[in-house]
Amino acid sequence: MFHIKTLSYLILLVSIETIFGIVGGRHAAVPPYDDPVVFVNHVGRIARVEGYQNPSTGLYTFRGIKYADPPIRENRFMRPRMKRLSGDIDGRKNAPPCPQPDFYDENKIIGDEDCLALNIFTPQMPDESTGLPVLLWIHGGGYRYGSAAQFGAEPLVQNKVIFVPIQYRLGTLGILGDGRREFSGNVGMFDMYAALQWIKQYISFFGGDPQQIKVIGHGSGASSAMHLSSSPISRNSLNGVVSMSGSSLSQYSYDENAEISTEEIAKVHQCPHANEIELLKCLKKKSTEEIIKQDSKLQFERLMEKNMIKAMNGMLSFSPNIEPPDDQRGLPGVITDNPEDSLKKESHDKMPLLIGVTKHETANGIDVNEINRVFKSATGFLKESVATLKIRNLVNVPKHLAGLAGTLGLPTLEEYLTVPDGIHPEKLLGKLVETTTDVFFNVPSIMAADLWGKRSKAFFYQFEHVGDSESSGKLLLKPLPLVSKRQSPNMVAHGDDLGYLFDIHDVFGNRINATTIKSTRDIRARQNFIEMIVKFSYINSTLSEFKLNNQILIPFSTDASHFIKVSDKFSIDKDFRFCQLTMLGCPLKAIQKVSCHFLSEGLRIAKKIVSAPKKLLSKVKKLW
Repeated sequence: MFHIKTLSYLILLVSIETIFGIVGGRHAAVPPYDDPVVFVNHVGRIARVEGYQNPSTGLYTFRGIKYADPPIRENRFMRPRMKRLSGDIDGRKNAPPCPQPDFYDENKIIGDEDCLALNIFTPQMPDESTGLPVLLWIHGGGYRYGSAAQFGAEPLVQNKVIFVPIQYRLGTLGILGDGRREFSGNVGMFDMYAALQWIKQYISFFGGDPQQIKVIGHGSGASSAMHLSSSPISRNSLNGVVSMSGSSLSQYSYDENAEISTEEIAKVHQCPHANEIELLKCLKKKSTEEIIKQDSKLQFERLMEKNMIKAMNGMLSFSPNIEPPDDQRGLPGVITDNPEDSLKKESHDKMPLLIGVTKHETANGIDVNEINRVFKSATGFLKESVATLKIRNLVNVPKHLAGLAGTLGLPTLEEYLTVPDGIHPEKLLGKLVETTTDVFFNVPSIMAADLWGKRSKAFFYQFEHVGDSESSGKLLLKPLPLVSKRQSPNMVAHGDDLGYLFDIHDVFGNRINATTIKSTRDIRARQNFIEMIVKFSYINSTLSEFKLNNQILIPFSTDASHFIKVSDKFSIDKDFRFCQLTMLGCPLKAIQKVSCHFLSEGLRIAKKIVSAPKKLLSKVKKLW
């Protein structure tokens, strides 16, 4: 239970002595809405935090609150030092974003290194009732882009949950490191950990329950959320995870070649690499602008060759690295094990997971002309995409299929990936999106849910709603190559679900009106998506039931692959993409007899359509 403790804190809504006063025999005008002020008395420190209350919704926001000391000068590349609340704090404006390229001009650098801040959205001030569940949000952006100010959480928060988006260091400034003692890296991950500890200490002053903190992230933020949930230093501070369009098994979740990445950075900055102390000294002398520009240069070079595959698997610049369990100084790491091995351990016992994808994740990252130019054919592109899968827990497909009675008509992977020349462009795009979404998003997410579900409860969803408003993914994640191609019609791509969870803003907090939810069906989709997230936030460590529409949801397992379909209506289904994912090595078992003849039939008709497209197009639409 949440109780007010004497001298622990006081809450003050600045009072107005007279609302109606007599002035010349007439009532005085009603004064403007007052800003809320939170008083904190914690471990001998007193603070006064001024925020904002929306007069139309009554919801409270506290913005730009620093959770760590500025990581500048001698503290650049160092782990953050948590900043305690003290003195007068203005929480009415957003902090600057962490340094990154401008969304609209890659040659322009925006942000400030003094950026380790968070925002708090809350529907209530503390009282004697139980504190509300807390969602700690980690934004995506390929570890290079994004800010806390992009996510207007009022649609979410009005459903009795507290939302805390955080900022963390990006690019070389936040991720670079090779695991060596003096340059272990991952300071951006430690920023997230520091923010979590800050929330744990202070969220009760803002109406939250410090025992009910779930971490939620999108894309690279989802990978980070799962890393935190498995880390020995942070997992005990969390009681659940929401992983949207990413997981710790995604290809960008960690850098397998961290030492090579560090060498590349040292080279472009003309810094010594052999001696880690000298490398740090050299990089600390570089200007912020120089570091970000060199990051962009390396990103461009990495994406030059077969960039579409690298763009879809998230390899923009650098990802976190695996740190040694013992750095011989008693400083624990965040990521000390291969993520796949971490998921097999007991690190997340009794911690529920909600993980999901959009139906067409890669739809805004496909360029058919570029595929033909670089890969010579769609078939070549798909084969190279599948070759990037490196999850060890994937099974030997022929051997696995031999043990699946009742599974009929499954083509070989070679046959499935073969795309006949001359196929109708619309069908070609659909095939490319479908298969690459499986490879880069569905397979890692399904495998993560499978491993997680062996020790705790995991729930899987697919967001399927194709909305009437503009793609929020293209606007919110504009610099990412994954969303940089022509928008595919009638598809819901990477990031498009975010517009149903949040009111979308730019990195400085300016509203992007093009994503405003207006139509009745879009409003219903928003309500459903938010309902799912909020109800999950109330699941506690005892793994209480997860219900939607008064229906108890069945946790995910490879025996049935139950999943939630989210659109302008809810539905529960099973055997999630059984035929396609089985061919890619997922160890799925159908709950009922499954026929995969539709895949072979679709291939057969697709070959015929080259010579008779008009006659057979209607058939292909049903089969492929």
